[in-house]
Amino acid sequence: MKTAMHEKLHILREKIGLDEKELELLKPYRDAFISRSKDFADHLYKSLLDIPETSMFLIHYEAPGFLKKAWEHWFESLFRWELANEFLDFLWSIGMRHVEVHLDQRFSNLAFSSARQFCQQIITRDTPIDKIGDISRIVDKLIDFCILVETSAYIDSNARCDMEIVRGVADRVRNKIMVIGGNIKRLQQKIKDKQDPLYDIYESIMIDSLACERMVVDIKNFSEISQRETITEKLLLSDLVDKALERLFAKEIYKDVVIEKSFDQKSIFILGDKFEMESLFYYVLENSLEALDKDNRLVSITVNKNELLPNRIEIEIFNAGTPIRTKDIEELFTPFYSTKSGGTGFGLPIARLTLRKNYGKLSVQPVSDKGTKVIITLPTLEE
Repeated sequence: MKTAMHEKLHILREKIGLDEKELELLKPYRDAFISRSKDFADHLYKSLLDIPETSMFLIHYEAPGFLKKAWEHWFESLFRWELANEFLDFLWSIGMRHVEVHLDQRFSNLAFSSARQFCQQIITRDTPIDKIGDISRIVDKLIDFCILVETSAYIDSNARCDMEIVRGVADRVRNKIMVIGGNIKRLQQKIKDKQDPLYDIYESIMIDSLACERMVVDIKNFSEISQRETITEKLLLSDLVDKALERLFAKEIYKDVVIEKSFDQKSIFILGDKFEMESLFYYVLENSLEALDKDNRLVSITVNKNELLPNRIEIEIFNAGTPIRTKDIEELFTPFYSTKSGGTGFGLPIARLTLRKNYGKLSVQPVSDKGTKVIITLPTLEE
């Protein structure tokens, strides 16, 4: 397990108040728990055997002796080991194992509840009356911490599996689409007369092929952003905008677009994840450029302070295309929905996703007879 994950788990441990001082208080009573490890394994087995879903797992998946040995080892380790990285790795592996065997997380939590009840019996029987409250509190925190680590591993492993599938499918579909597009292009080049109906048919297929390729890329980006961890840092707004425009202007179709910026480019900072903010401005600006009419190729970017929310700025991106219809606005954030030919329907859903992860908001508003504006609200850091 990576050191960064160790650090996060140690932070969780600190947040629930499980420190070295409390572990010291537990030390005189550890043997009372460790000596009951085998009894705990038998207790848990009987508890889970009474539940139809888990009894099927116990009877048909693993040998009873193997599971009991594993539970006995966990219970003993809980009271023998210190909460160092080695123990965190052990707990993490338990969560990973639950994913591998497709164990419902609810039943995993139920097993921890059963462990808590078993520990309370030991505390009541083997702990001095004046120490029962302290030891109960510490043991509760130990089990809570185990649940946090195991659940974190469970979620992380599931997310990783999902992403591997999405990436694999996306890469293979994109490769097939590129092959199809290349073959169609070669067939089109063999047609000497551009008035031949086949020429236009091939052209239409290539356009659709490119749109499918873009859609696959956007689906992959959407899934990746939804699963990745957001890391907040100080970012210069103008750098994000300029990088997005540089990528877009590399496309020949946007060469004639006029960009008007109305903000101090050297003094406006935002707080957010660099990768996600770069994606945000790329997709919002791409959406604005795609909406432009042939006769008016203007996009303007302005920044204003949010008077109602301190430490927030509003970034307004206006395009001079046909104003969006009010009834279509909410549909714009639905994946696969697009009002533009060749649109993938993922630009604004990706933008909204990045903002939700970075404490921001996005709205789209028609400007009567002028165009459409997108308003982005983000945390800011004034210099």
